[in-house]
Amino acid sequence: MRSLTLCIRSWPLLFMSMDIKSVRIVERWVKYPRLELKTGLPVLIMPRNTNLESTVILGRHKRWLEKKIEFIEEIKNKYKNCRIYKRSDDELKKLVNKFVDDFLAVAKIKPSRVQFRCLKTKWGSCSRKRRLCFNLSLKYLPVSLIRYVVFHEMTHLIIPNHKKGFWSYIKKEFKDPESYEERLYGYWFLLNHLRVN
Repeated sequence: MRSLTLCIRSWPLLFMSMDIKSVRIVERWVKYPRLELKTGLPVLIMPRNTNLESTVILGRHKRWLEKKIEFIEEIKNKYKNCRIYKRSDDELKKLVNKFVDDFLAVAKIKPSRVQFRCLKTKWGSCSRKRRLCFNLSLKYLPVSLIRYVVFHEMTHLIIPNHKKGFWSYIKKEFKDPESYEERLYGYWFLLNHLRVN
């Protein structure tokens, strides 16, 4: 994971005042500015060589940022004591490949490849070339969440977006996908917290 400039222990103080200086600002070769909260800490990504002022962008989106931070804090508190499972990479790969095979029987659509990597921003992905990629950090999650992530990515082989049809298909197998998504957030922030400290 990327190095962080702020200590996790300072989060409550950081977000009470929402001091603009507390948001990490990073310049990249991007077209538009964006706010990221992937680790639970706010980062403003700014385009290089821009006339835009970071303070103006942060001021404009302060309420949105505060709501997101409040959501993250709720999730972190709710899931801070979750069990971290210990599996090897090979055990994870066997489990994921089993779920891929299980869903192949239902979906009748096959990925061109299944691969595993350390992903910085997501649990899994599905490319246009029908390649599934899974985060090796899934090995720390309960089996039910791994199964959900596999089904989610397999569904992208049929429906490439997250529109209504996608979620309807997900609900055929998982009646309450919102609870799975929330638990994934909880584990994401928990694992990031453990890596940072």
